[in-house]
Amino acid sequence: MKQLLFLLLLNSSLGFAQNFSSIEEITKEYPKYLSADKLAQQISVDFKTPQQQVKAVFYWVSKNINYDLDNFYNPKQKRIRFHYKDEVEKQQKIKAIKDEIVTKVFTTRKAVCEGYAQTIAKVCNILNIENEVIKGYVRNSLNDINNVRNIPNHAWNAIKINDKWMYMDATWAAGAVFNNKWQKEFNQYYYNITKEKHFKTHFPESTLWQLRIGRFSKENYYKQPIYESSFLKSDLELISPSQGVLNRKEIIEFKIKNLKPNQKILLSYSGSQYAKKPNNVAFKNNIATILVTPPQNTKGLFLIIDNEVVLEFLIK
Repeated sequence: MKQLLFLLLLNSSLGFAQNFSSIEEITKEYPKYLSADKLAQQISVDFKTPQQQVKAVFYWVSKNINYDLDNFYNPKQKRIRFHYKDEVEKQQKIKAIKDEIVTKVFTTRKAVCEGYAQTIAKVCNILNIENEVIKGYVRNSLNDINNVRNIPNHAWNAIKINDKWMYMDATWAAGAVFNNKWQKEFNQYYYNITKEKHFKTHFPESTLWQLRIGRFSKENYYKQPIYESSFLKSDLELISPSQGVLNRKEIIEFKIKNLKPNQKILLSYSGSQYAKKPNNVAFKNNIATILVTPPQNTKGLFLIIDNEVVLEFLIK
């Protein structure tokens, strides 16, 4: 689940029109009641290449499955235990559990992250597209900065096309939580997350997947600020600070590469009703230096560029 702390002015429509409009035109005519088999069959008829089919699966799931917020806050499913006599029986029972999850997703049109990921995996399996569900860690709020988890809290997908793995998160692409309510808002950034930015939002539990993506420790993952997709899908680059915890007693200096002088910069703080302008902004060699003085009683700083929250920091 992805939580929004502010009502943002979302600017994803242009990129959406360029990349998903043709898929929307076709899939919006699909029947309301579908199963994994029927969805795969329909997609195989309408889309011929694996790339098109994967994009269609991702878009349909993101647009048509609502996040099950009640289940997230009050989980009903307990840890599943089962006995098996050999590896074959074990895999059969695991498959049956996954199939049950997917069937429930299509029946209720609701899911948490496991349901989104298993649904995409199931449809891709039917389409004979190699894939795996990745279990791992994501950070949703300021409280996650520097707070290392030991139990995975998320699931997303890795899909292999032309001998290359691509990574996608239909849960985060489907929308976000605002004021404890689910708001649908398709976010195409989470389709084909680049390896270079993967560890800014997602950290796999499996060492194999960590190595396939890059070299980064879990401790450093949790030390980072919270990166919003509005920042990651731009060409902006945070030079400093690299740590997500800031000292409230100091004037804070941000250095951001590729920020333009005509872009609007504001700061918002937890516990404060209004956004504020920075102390000073200077530009040199394509790097903006932003100076801010946080209020003494705040616990969080939110950097806003062009009316969108792009970075979140914890203040101590």
